[in-house]
Amino acid sequence: MRRRLVILAIVLLFLGGVSAIGLWWMLGPGAPQEISTTALPPLPELPAPPPAPPSDSPTPEPVSQEEPSATLKVGVLDQGKLTIEGRGQPFATEEYSLKRLESGEIVLESKGTLMFKIAFINTQATFVQVMRFDSERRPLSYQLALHGPVGIGNRKVSALFNETEGVLSDGEKESTIQLPEEPFLLLGMFSSYALLTLWAEPAEPLTLKVITLRGERGAGAPPTPEVTLERLGTVRLQGGESTSTAAEEYLLQSERFSLKFYRDGERFLGMRSVATEKEPEGVFFIYRSDLFPKGFTVLQTP
Repeated sequence: MRRRLVILAIVLLFLGGVSAIGLWWMLGPGAPQEISTTALPPLPELPAPPPAPPSDSPTPEPVSQEEPSATLKVGVLDQGKLTIEGRGQPFATEEYSLKRLESGEIVLESKGTLMFKIAFINTQATFVQVMRFDSERRPLSYQLALHGPVGIGNRKVSALFNETEGVLSDGEKESTIQLPEEPFLLLGMFSSYALLTLWAEPAEPLTLKVITLRGERGAGAPPTPEVTLERLGTVRLQGGESTSTAAEEYLLQSERFSLKFYRDGERFLGMRSVATEKEPEGVFFIYRSDLFPKGFTVLQTP
């Protein structure tokens, strides 16, 4: 029994750490390849979002779902598979699909695997995630289900958002997140970085608040962090066998971190922490392993 409790504690610690990396990491050849539009397999049942909280203040009027502009693509915007590495070692994979509905609503669906060791034994946990946003990219709901090895460490999280706050539930307790009025980026698991393709502006830097699912953000909570997303230029991403893909390179930066983000239109290609003297290869790397099976290097264009 004691050994089981120790293993449970290790698994919970790991899952908490991985969630922190996924949710809060930023805080603590020739021609471009095409992406298959094959739909992801059906997602397992996820927890329903919690009911909206009672409030003494007037309930904000619901935001109308305007029809998307004729210039906006409806359907699958991006789809692929990510590999996530920490200090050169892969520790997670995630398949995702990002689509826009005819109403303008944006939906991100994903499923993934987290790899780790317990007492020198390789094991893994799996997760599924669904994020829904209105046409203005403000969140409507969030759902996450984690499945640990042999059922140890299973966890489900859901959230429902209105204009001013989000209500989180893990099946046992609820907490709230106060939402800023200005535009913000909601981070979930690793694939949520693909949402940056919808925010990136080529003309000038964009500053965004960053919201993570950490619970109460009331009086006394630290200020909501901000990131700046700035286009640096055009590069080519070099994969294996002398193949490369054109990409736009952006700098995603805050007071505590610097990351390079790569996209091709609405297609997410990857993200890497900026190299330092101490970490010349960076410590964090996400790449589209369906396009670059072994990752990529960046080639600057003249």
